Amino acid sequence: MQRVFKLMIFFLITCSFWQTAPAFAALPPIYTTDQLVPGMHGVARTVIKGNKIVDFGVEIIGVADNGKGAPKQILARAYGPIVDDTNGVIHGMSGSPVYVDGHLIGAVARGVGRDTTPYIFYITPIEPMIELWELPDPLADMPRPKGIEIGKPNDEKAKKKQEEDIDERIKKIKQDYEDTLPPDEKIAQEVPSVRRMKKPQKIEKMPTVNQDEQSVPAVFKNRMDSAAAPALSYASPVPILASGFDAASLSFLKKNLAPLGFSPYGAAAGGAIDDGICLLGNTGLQPGSSVGVALTYGDFYLGAVGTVTAIDGDKVVAFGHPFTYRGNVNYFMTKADVIGSVKGLLNGEKVASFGPIIGRINQDRYTGVTGIIGQFPQTVPMKITVDDENKNVSDIYGVNIAYDEEMLPKLAVSLGYGALSRTIDRLGSGTATASFTIMSNAVPSGKIERTNMFYDNGDVGQFAVSELGQVLSLITSDMKRQCNVTGIKLHLDYTPQRRTASIISVFPDKRTLKPGQTVNLKIVLRPYRKPDQQILIPFVIPQNQPEGDMTLEVRGGGLIPLSQLASSMPSVDMSPEEDKSVTTADKIHDFLQTDKNNVIIVSPAASAVESDRQQRQAIDDALKLQDELEKEGKMGKRHLQEVKSVTDYVIDNIMRVHLKIKK
Repeated sequence: MQRVFKLMIFFLITCSFWQTAPAFAALPPIYTTDQLVPGMHGVARTVIKGNKIVDFGVEIIGVADNGKGAPKQILARAYGPIVDDTNGVIHGMSGSPVYVDGHLIGAVARGVGRDTTPYIFYITPIEPMIELWELPDPLADMPRPKGIEIGKPNDEKAKKKQEEDIDERIKKIKQDYEDTLPPDEKIAQEVPSVRRMKKPQKIEKMPTVNQDEQSVPAVFKNRMDSAAAPALSYASPVPILASGFDAASLSFLKKNLAPLGFSPYGAAAGGAIDDGICLLGNTGLQPGSSVGVALTYGDFYLGAVGTVTAIDGDKVVAFGHPFTYRGNVNYFMTKADVIGSVKGLLNGEKVASFGPIIGRINQDRYTGVTGIIGQFPQTVPMKITVDDENKNVSDIYGVNIAYDEEMLPKLAVSLGYGALSRTIDRLGSGTATASFTIMSNAVPSGKIERTNMFYDNGDVGQFAVSELGQVLSLITSDMKRQCNVTGIKLHLDYTPQRRTASIISVFPDKRTLKPGQTVNLKIVLRPYRKPDQQILIPFVIPQNQPEGDMTLEVRGGGLIPLSQLASSMPSVDMSPEEDKSVTTADKIHDFLQTDKNNVIIVSPAASAVESDRQQRQAIDDALKLQDELEKEGKMGKRHLQEVKSVTDYVIDNIMRVHLKIKK
């Protein structure tokens, strides 16, 4: 008998490995809201622990009509041992399919309110949910990597390994099968019909539902409790589960995502990455299974875990309410395992982990999210290396970011900051050198590189990642075309030491010069708590320099020249309006030419303005110059002669030296 069982299992495993057209679930028969009456009983399917689907009882209380253009909501009551154990409908149950007489009626979606019993909840009807499958999906045409079909050996080595694993797989399958058998009954794998459970008192007539408790899409302002994330309110930021972030980086993430209407909350939701493989074969997904929706995937997770409502072929609909409410989207769809659940007085929450990527989420609408099994989303792989000189450690983090132009810059800088914060494990005062490479078709070379040095006595990490965000913003805001970002590499070198230096003196080797001559400037630097250092910088007097006094400005690259800070011109805005003809490549080139913080710059300075007459004359001259440059199309491109010298310190001040020019 055991041999027969072993051969049967071997046959099943072999078939599952070699199948070329995996069987997908089909949509079951449905009941519309018009077919529901108060007092009907059914079941909802969900996962409480692991990936085992269990049922709890549902009684229909009534159907609320939210008005023209707004989906109806089904008011229901949960009952049975499952919800008794969880203390009602909890976060993570959203999307759980609800069946009456074997017909799918909708998905567990929202609690009624904070002060009501957690056993009363709303169901999103199935009709508007499956309509999401028919919506346009222009993001499907974006270039993306192909998924990898697993479970299908393509060489002799793989076949041999498959045979070697047979006994081990048999043991696991037998154990998994035994785990699915509760003491009192076998969990049904087919669409369930009504179970015989203890029923609450039957309601004889349709109740009146308070519209103030409903969520009306047209208004989109009333507070609701989502069964996917704590305290979801469409009047307040949308909560997003954040895993891998410590307290400091979570706070930074919240600040970055607040303008987009998101409020990340910390949770342990990491899982086995499994090399990010996209499972094109049998995913094991079925109505009632847990499913993850992720914006980032890898060493840092941002997303939510809910429940699958229905599957039709390779199409999935879940959640019963929006995740980010951004319409046509491009997110990761993952498997998810429920570690367990915690319950409170009026609510609870599933503790879940993201599993392997199984597809792409393509719609995020009011009635739910939809995905396509086996379709991989467009992603931006990001590698972050953090070297901590103090701890003498080097950590490498890997994460995939689902491509969204509006979110990419904010997500990338948040991930960079999160990696730094995790490695240094302290408040980030100190010095950091940030080097990044962005692979993108926004520039002809396909690669954008930048290195800069930063110091801050509070939190240097926020400054260290800022330039990465600026360049990504330039790429993603291109008005003429969509520029792809195909990869990001970020290297952060951190030390808690203060590596700054002040210029304490500048000595020219001569004070009187002619145009074209060279003056050698001996610059004395005083590094923080280190001996003074000397740097020699030669500067050539411009050939067109007029006779008379000349002032040279010696400053750190991160400081604005004194001429731009002069109080004599407080009301003059010399910055031109954005030139729409300037290409993104030009903008990036100009940004990369901006001065770095650890560079000493020597350049001619504007003469000091002392009297009211000089002030008025300076303003008139500035406006005249601006008009001339605008007419010539050179506004914003005028550069004075400069000489630069790289140092090992962030230069924190400015000095001037005065010369005499004679013909």
